[in-house]
Amino acid sequence: DSVLFDYTKLGGKKTLAKQGVDFQSGMPGFGDELTDAQIWNILAFIKSTWPDRQREVQAARSEAEQQKRGD
Repeated sequence: DSVLFDYTKLGGKKTLAKQGVDFQSGMPGFGDELTDAQIWNILAFIKSTWPDRQREVQAARSEAEQQKRGD
């Protein structure tokens, strides 16, 4: 979920740059217009529309991210 959050807050180019990828993404950042809480709420709504399998995959990815960071 942290990548989805960063993509929404910072935009695609900055998020990918954090991962060492140089890419001209068309996704703008919304960090100047939305609070962190608003971004999390929007992502929660979007994820609520996903099929069960996609939510399971995303949950596994989020758990792997947290373990990698030591959360």
